[in-house]
Amino acid sequence: MQRLFSGEAMRVASVLAGPSAPPSQGFALALAAAWAKTERRVWLAAAGAGELAQALGYLPLRPWRASLPLAPQVIQAGAYGVIHAPGALAGEAALTDAAAQSRACDCLLFAGRRFSASEAPLVPSAAQTLIVLLGKRDAEAGYALVKGLAVSHSPAHVLLLGAVAERVAQAARQFLNLELAGRHMAAEVCQIGNRPAGTSSNTLSFDSNLTWVVSRIMQNDQPKVGYGGGSKRAEEVYE
Repeated sequence: MQRLFSGEAMRVASVLAGPSAPPSQGFALALAAAWAKTERRVWLAAAGAGELAQALGYLPLRPWRASLPLAPQVIQAGAYGVIHAPGALAGEAALTDAAAQSRACDCLLFAGRRFSASEAPLVPSAAQTLIVLLGKRDAEAGYALVKGLAVSHSPAHVLLLGAVAERVAQAARQFLNLELAGRHMAAEVCQIGNRPAGTSSNTLSFDSNLTWVVSRIMQNDQPKVGYGGGSKRAEEVYE
């Protein structure tokens, strides 16, 4: 954990989507591009079944192979590289270690898979930042994910973003004894799903919020659970 979250060591993050959240591929692509703008070398591990390849317009010939050096297997996609890794778990050790050993990657981002109230495609023991996208019907699944990580004493840092992020964070504070800390934000955080009537359109908007997410990943002392709602108000962090 010290190696991954201190100094200039490689950072690891993953984007997971709840059952009713919009697909996470678009958010993952935008996050990778925003992260690359910080002048860091970003590799995006495409863990889905080819959705990112289709979106980026390339045809992967084969999944990455741990037996070969990783850098030559990376496909350049604009400002960042893409690793074709279908089925990879968020924080998968073999891929994380290969990226770290390559010395050609500063930031490894596992892109877009879904979780449910009973299953999550991640490695609980991995030191990483989990960006959890929550739709309007994902309170139960989101709380189950946070509880599972807490019970397993996971070192992962969780950022809850979306329609029910505040509800999940409040439940985590009440039932899992996660203490509340406050921090004011000038810009809104990620909006997933509809905001309250009269406050916004029903579109997914995250352009102004990627800087917040990147800064959270890069902080040495990150929160245990942070959440972002859809309104332009104070953002609160649960540790």
